[in-house]
Amino acid sequence: MTSAEHITQHSERGLAKWLALTLNLIAGSALMLIMVITCVDVIGRYLFNKPLVGGVELIEVLLGLMIFMALPVISWRNEHVVVDILDPFVSPRLNLIRTMLFNLVTAIALVVIGQRIWDLGARASSHGEVTEYLHLPVGMIVSFFGVMCWFTALVLITLGIYRALVQYRLSLDSATKPSVE
Repeated sequence: MTSAEHITQHSERGLAKWLALTLNLIAGSALMLIMVITCVDVIGRYLFNKPLVGGVELIEVLLGLMIFMALPVISWRNEHVVVDILDPFVSPRLNLIRTMLFNLVTAIALVVIGQRIWDLGARASSHGEVTEYLHLPVGMIVSFFGVMCWFTALVLITLGIYRALVQYRLSLDSATKPSVE
């Protein structure tokens, strides 16, 4: 078992496990719906000359839903795309500091982005904006994306730092453990 698997197994118990499962199920369902809507739209457009009305709107909303539901889980499992060429040459302590600093800076950025998205959603709600074909409330959808940014920031500050500390402890344990040959 790798250290990442050990940390994920250790940190995902009880409510956290069910929350991750729920967020992943919603994100996966959104992706599945995107594929189904795209297939129905393409078949309708080319075989029957009748595209799916509101298909593009649904795909836009589902794409945002998929991204913002998966973002907290990706952040808490530390599954971001990284370049780790120098990791073997960096001390565990420096790696801990780098990871914690990265989580803190990313959390601050997500709070700011979430606030801007929330403001856009509030403005859309105050103007009563709806989508063109399906008349979905734009403000509610956009505001939800802002809330998910804030939730991801909270996850990065709490569980992201927790994971960094556990990983640091595991690296110290493996460094002090005598090798058996």
